[in-house]
Amino acid sequence: MYKQQLSIAIASAAFIAVGDVAVNPVQAALIDFNFTTQRGATGTFTLNTNTPPSPEPAIFRFGIRGISYSNAVSNFSISAPYLNLSSVTADYNVAPSITSNVLGFPANLGVISGVSYPSGCITAPGFTCLFNVSQLYSGNLSELPVLSDNPLFYLQGAGIDFIDPITRESLRDDITNLQAIRRQAVREPNTYLGTLAFGIGGIALLMKRKIKTKRYQDKLSKASI
Repeated sequence: MYKQQLSIAIASAAFIAVGDVAVNPVQAALIDFNFTTQRGATGTFTLNTNTPPSPEPAIFRFGIRGISYSNAVSNFSISAPYLNLSSVTADYNVAPSITSNVLGFPANLGVISGVSYPSGCITAPGFTCLFNVSQLYSGNLSELPVLSDNPLFYLQGAGIDFIDPITRESLRDDITNLQAIRRQAVREPNTYLGTLAFGIGGIALLMKRKIKTKRYQDKLSKASI
């Protein structure tokens, strides 16, 4: 009887814990990009669309301001005649007021967005970025500052603006191909399974102690009769 009670309690705990895992998966909000340019550059980077906006605004040329997402870009790598970097971190930014037609693209393609390196350069006075990778963001602007995790909203590439750190001269390199893939939604099984095992083990230990106490009390009752 006691063993049956223990088995039922453990099974109930397992059902509750597994049910919690099923309805609360941890999902990735990462988009992986790769691009090529007119000058022969190739590059990749990953955007975390769950990154909260920075309290400081992004500062573009001519005093235009936008939204900055500090360290939202990881694993940025580029191989180009003018620049080589491997797996660095950068900021992402969106300027809702700079629309596609302002940049010479057809209207209604989106607003300017992109990667800025090094981190913090787009929010610092004086436009101190080494380079900016610009692309058009066509997500719902009313949802900003929350970024969309739909890769289709990031597929129109504009170009790279590289600023020589010595001469401060700007070099423009147009993006000829831009691809984006959203990573598959994933769970974090180690966390959930660890919690599940810990919880079941704790309940089992507690039930065993209660059963031993109950048996001991039964023995005392029989001995006193």
